[in-house]
Amino acid sequence: MRPPHLAASFHIAAALATATAAPGAPRLVFSAMGCGPYSDEDADAAKHYLAQENKAASSQFLVHLGDINSGKTARDGSLTEAYYAGIKTLLTRGNRIPTYIVPGDNEWNDRPDPEVGWEHWSKHLLRLEEHFDTPWDTARQEARPENFAFVHKGILVVGINLPGGRVHDHEEWVRRFRENNDWIDAQFAAHRDAVGAAVVCAQANVVGQGKVKPVVNLLFSGFRNRFGTLAAKFGKPVLFLHADGHRWIYDKPWEDVPNITRIQVDRLDPKFPPVQITVDPDANPPFGYDRRLEKPRWRAPAHRIGR
Repeated sequence: MRPPHLAASFHIAAALATATAAPGAPRLVFSAMGCGPYSDEDADAAKHYLAQENKAASSQFLVHLGDINSGKTARDGSLTEAYYAGIKTLLTRGNRIPTYIVPGDNEWNDRPDPEVGWEHWSKHLLRLEEHFDTPWDTARQEARPENFAFVHKGILVVGINLPGGRVHDHEEWVRRFRENNDWIDAQFAAHRDAVGAAVVCAQANVVGQGKVKPVVNLLFSGFRNRFGTLAAKFGKPVLFLHADGHRWIYDKPWEDVPNITRIQVDRLDPKFPPVQITVDPDANPPFGYDRRLEKPRWRAPAHRIGR
């Protein structure tokens, strides 16, 4: 029997559109970025990238995978509420593509005052997609409204609050791992028969490769192990999409669950535009990507001093 809050989340999820894409129907195409902007130069690049996304109009939505500021500003206490408001402006002003965001450690738990960071994040970035018109409905978890889910083009997309960084409250971390997986479980159960694949968006590298050290890997075992079990039961292609490590990774690190693919995105800066991801359950592999590194239109202009 589901706990009351999970039962409510399940019924909300079941009310979402669940039509499976018919053969030959358009695939799910979206763009993802994370870990930035950390500087004015990065912010200029981000503005350029968002303008290009809107000109291309080929991505059906955008997702920012957390860490909207540098680790230094997180730790030294210099991060202001105005910065969160500025990121909201960056992601919404002039942007016509529905945009989502998940929390990162630099704007929350790595601050000396994480409760203040969470207050600012919730005030300015929670439910970011409500600034846009979407042809789908977005569900939010009752217990944790920063967690979202929707179905589009026969694909389930789930966002969860899973940052890396400092464990600021052990009890909160354990509870959040459980609630994140409860949300994923409810979404997989509600939509498994109607979708062809799922994308799970988070901030943290929970596998321990790349930039993340093995000791950090141990911190996420409680989430990672149950997530693998849930994905195996789901039985369809699952993309675990995250930021955190600042360098590109495309692999299958859940060795016992081959239907999981993992992508770690590049850091958002003038060298690396948002990656465009294509989801097609009938393709092999089902998760394609375009990093846009060799395309002139995606090259960020030189930083403007004194803007």
